[in-house]
Amino acid sequence: MLVLLMGIITCCWLLGIPIAILSVMRFIKNRNIFIGDDLRRIRNDPTIIFQITTRSATKTPVVKRGIDSITRSCAKIKYVKYKISIVTDDLHDVDSLHGENCDVIVVNRKFTTNAIKKGRALQYAVNSRREENKNTSSYWVFHMDDESYVTHQTVLSLLKFIRDGSAIVSEGPIFYPLKFESANIFTALAESIRPFTCYDCVSQMTNDVVIKSPPLHMHGSNLLIRSDIEDSIGWNFGPTLAEDQMFGYKVYEKYGPKSLGWHGGILLEQPPLNMKDHFMQRRRWVVGSLQNIDKFSSAHKIKMIYKLITYFLGFTAGFVSTILSFQFYLPVLLSIILSINQYSNGTSHNVASLIDSSISTVYSHFISHSWVGGGPLEIGVGLLLLFSSVVWLLSYQVGLLLNLRYSTISPQRKFVLHLQALILCPIIGLIETFPAFWAILEYNLKRKTNKRSGIPVYDFYVINK
Repeated sequence: MLVLLMGIITCCWLLGIPIAILSVMRFIKNRNIFIGDDLRRIRNDPTIIFQITTRSATKTPVVKRGIDSITRSCAKIKYVKYKISIVTDDLHDVDSLHGENCDVIVVNRKFTTNAIKKGRALQYAVNSRREENKNTSSYWVFHMDDESYVTHQTVLSLLKFIRDGSAIVSEGPIFYPLKFESANIFTALAESIRPFTCYDCVSQMTNDVVIKSPPLHMHGSNLLIRSDIEDSIGWNFGPTLAEDQMFGYKVYEKYGPKSLGWHGGILLEQPPLNMKDHFMQRRRWVVGSLQNIDKFSSAHKIKMIYKLITYFLGFTAGFVSTILSFQFYLPVLLSIILSINQYSNGTSHNVASLIDSSISTVYSHFISHSWVGGGPLEIGVGLLLLFSSVVWLLSYQVGLLLNLRYSTISPQRKFVLHLQALILCPIIGLIETFPAFWAILEYNLKRKTNKRSGIPVYDFYVINK
């Protein structure tokens, strides 16, 4: 039974090998264009509308921080042809943002569209710009979340991208240094995986992939769109919590692969502050993908299904592997504790003998449970799994390095955080994959038990900022 279980777990882990290989290849290939450089100030400025879409700026104070970051960054490079637009559901924001350098667009409660939640607010903003004749090729919209923070590098990258005229929709990397030490240590470290996966986003957005297809995912923030293109696509995608993913698919479908690009401007944000927020955020992404999947082409659907399966099986294999690891390490740990007790009780006085006994115990257990002494197949599979594990561990280290690069945390504290990420990786991996595991089970169960036709609509949980 144990052999069968180990075989199933091994197959689950092997499914992630192609992802590990692609991750390394895209990290190497895209590392030089990941963050925009050669950002000279050339004064042929287009108009950029910095749009922050929020449920309530009054209840979410970090929105003002975002407004200030735009104003300061634009002033630093002497860029004046910009506007700041706050799209909100809260009428109180008109008063609370009075005196700020922004326009406040309150979504009318009577506004009806087939989009839901954030998609509804985005569509209302499109309609508002249309009435002001701002949905033209002369205007660009830069989408931000509540907590998004702009730097002057961001603005320079956007201007360079627009000046080069390479595409009509683009993205850049997002890092998560803000409120890093205010967040739960597990959720903060779990956010390390996201900057590393952004190297894959470069290939997704530039369509530098083997099988040409729309991007599997798009950020709803750090998203630059020409205003007339956003007007032509819109956000009326029905009941989906992943409207950004659907938008990218529709742009590719209508305007082709060359319509998407990578501007390289960084955006700073913050990790979920607690475990519930982390869970609900990841759950929303997976549910949104499941809501969208029936609208995709066959090839794109297969790629999405593979991605979701690796998430689902990643938690399953990780959970079972953790239990088996306890079974493996517990006898070793008990044996070492027994030896230490014998030494402390005076039964054994030879320190060298204690150390030698502990090393022999660990080594014998390792050999008896490892693939080192196996045949060519076992060694080959073992090496593949080792490669995948090393890539996985390094992905957190590289991502954490990028997140902390833009923080004010001391070098000593950064070193400790890197060490914590290495030690806690098995737990962080389970925390990262459990929301996907849960969401897939929950979604399919609700779909089977839901008596109404169509796709179940989920509440949009608002995380603390």
